[in-house]
Amino acid sequence: QDEETQHSLECIQANQIFPRKQLIREDENLQVPFIELHGESTEYVGRAEDAIIALSNYRLHIKFKESVVNVPLQLIESVECRDIFQLHLTCKDCKVIRCQFSTFEQCQDWLKRLNNAIRPPSKIEDLFSFAYHAWCMEVYASEKEQHGDLCRPGEHVTSRFKNEVERMGFDMNNAWRISNINEKYKLCGSYPQEIIVPAWITDKELESVASFRSWKRIPAVVYRHQSNGAVISRCGQPEVSWWGWRNADDEHLVQSVAKACASDSRSNSNKLMNGNCSRDFSNGGDLSDVEFDSSISNASGAESLAIQPQKLLILDARSYAAAVANRAKGGGCECPEYYPNCEVVFMGMANIHSIRKSFQSLRLLCTQMPDPGNWLSALESTKWLQHLSVLLKSALLVVHAVDRDQRPVLVHCSDGWDRTPQIVALAKLLLDPYYRTTEGFQVLVEMEWLDFGHKFADRCGHGENSDDLNERCPVFLQWLDCVHQLQRQFPCSFEFNEAFLVKLVQHTYSCLFGTFLCNNAKERGEKHTQERTCSVWSLLRAANKAFKNLLYSSQSESVLYPVCHVRNLMLWSAVYLPCSSPSTPADDTCAPYPVPGSSPEDQPLGRLPKTRSFDNLTTACDSSVPTTNRRSSDPSLNEKWQEHRRSLELSSLGNPGDDPFDGDSLSKQGRAPVGAELSVAAGVAEGQMENILQEATKDDVALEEHLKCNLETAGKGDEIAPEKKRTENLHG
Repeated sequence: QDEETQHSLECIQANQIFPRKQLIREDENLQVPFIELHGESTEYVGRAEDAIIALSNYRLHIKFKESVVNVPLQLIESVECRDIFQLHLTCKDCKVIRCQFSTFEQCQDWLKRLNNAIRPPSKIEDLFSFAYHAWCMEVYASEKEQHGDLCRPGEHVTSRFKNEVERMGFDMNNAWRISNINEKYKLCGSYPQEIIVPAWITDKELESVASFRSWKRIPAVVYRHQSNGAVISRCGQPEVSWWGWRNADDEHLVQSVAKACASDSRSNSNKLMNGNCSRDFSNGGDLSDVEFDSSISNASGAESLAIQPQKLLILDARSYAAAVANRAKGGGCECPEYYPNCEVVFMGMANIHSIRKSFQSLRLLCTQMPDPGNWLSALESTKWLQHLSVLLKSALLVVHAVDRDQRPVLVHCSDGWDRTPQIVALAKLLLDPYYRTTEGFQVLVEMEWLDFGHKFADRCGHGENSDDLNERCPVFLQWLDCVHQLQRQFPCSFEFNEAFLVKLVQHTYSCLFGTFLCNNAKERGEKHTQERTCSVWSLLRAANKAFKNLLYSSQSESVLYPVCHVRNLMLWSAVYLPCSSPSTPADDTCAPYPVPGSSPEDQPLGRLPKTRSFDNLTTACDSSVPTTNRRSSDPSLNEKWQEHRRSLELSSLGNPGDDPFDGDSLSKQGRAPVGAELSVAAGVAEGQMENILQEATKDDVALEEHLKCNLETAGKGDEIAPEKKRTENLHG
């Protein structure tokens, strides 16, 4: 009786709160050209020139003769009419879609429909993730299957703070304590409810510090080196202003972090602390390339035997000029005179407005017909790779300070929710192999990005009434790009592959899952997103074979030291270039759910990395469509690239995202890859762009076949499932 009542309530909720809309067909003979998700309802089906176009409450679907565009609505940034018959759709992940119509009236009708569909929601429940979850729960309730937990992340995510404190070995008896001063977010709305601070710092002192830090984002410890006890802390900028304000409690807290490290190191490791770092940039200058290389190569090592607190490194992500300019707005930076035993380094990272401008330039470049003679210089002019280089250098400086010099580090930018999580999360990824596992990476994203208040709703543009374009910026995408650069340089060090990252990029914006909704944990709690939406980790789970890196070794390097110079970085073609993404076996923008009654490991997710992006989801999963193999011009297989990697003393193994089952068989036969005719960036074929980018010399067929043979053996039995069969399985 109770079960039937519960089922009825769930049906009422799904049917009445998220009712299906009536389908409007331009032609009675037209059918919906895709299988709808739970809660998805198609509103319009019509004809474009040589295509069928459909619009639902979740996606835009365009079926051309030989290719398919399948893009979530929230991934579309803008729609405009470039000429009287053509719609031009710009996507938030750098893709551009063009659709030609036969008449002006048709084009205008679809322009209005799409602009209405992609408008930021007036209330958060208008986002598809809520309808999707409600209908999923109804379906499984009607089947009397208990699948509610499949919407949730694992215990490693839900209990992350407690688990991480124990795993990193904080000395909670003498050095550190967990403060509940932010319980129910009463101190800071964009911080987690529990934070780690030195044991002798009182909550009253923390309140005083909060009044001096931007948005009350006080210095909070987020990482401890398990061998030497050095920690990483993060915060907002000090509110020095033109008046030159000071705060004694803030100065005391910063110095106490270093003292707690010394105490923690002695009590836990019984190790003696060494001397100060050999280079001091506290004169207020930015860290140049020459100084960076010098600071990395001229390590002081364990030269001092004095048992004393290490000199704390304050890493300001901004340039010195930008930090000083912030004083006019009430911000500023730490004055070394007032923070003894500390040094300040300015990294010169660009703000969100410069990053947005750079990304727009990159998108424009990637969607134009390439000019082989000028393409690389045009790429350089976007400054995208330069921005990645500075971010990697910043994280590497933190790694050197913590791992090599055993020094504590405090990281901040202006507000502490954009450049700060980029640096801290990247440094933790380099320092700790746990974060390079699938589960550990989930914990890293949850803690550094979600718990500490990166403004996903504003930066991605899917928040309530988030119409301010100046607030939008691909900050998280830029960080994922850096993770991809690390995957290329250390192909055996990550448990997840490139396909995992590509899918995470898409679902950062798609709003199929509720993980990246709202601006902070407080808002997500108020909106009950955890209870009312599915978690993206239910798709990107460790058991999902499609995202496994076959080259992963848990015995690989403990701490990663990447090459950060621009010349060693690669454009992320799987995300930014048309028709070049790795491809997962089926439309995994759909559901994370397995077949009722089966375990996640049994699911037909067999095809390992390379994921094609949203442009070709349908054909990517159809076993009747021949798949393209990875090109031998790929940098991981290219002879020139191999020699270059050896010169850098890096591993010469292949790209972890490369699919041994997705090679170059079709290109060798002279046929274009599936979907190459897609009107996304018309005229640009995958091979043409890759050859320009990577300056490939000649094919290394032998190496490719060797890698392919080895990995085929490892992945034997993982076959690609037809889309229809898999979708039926996913939806029971």
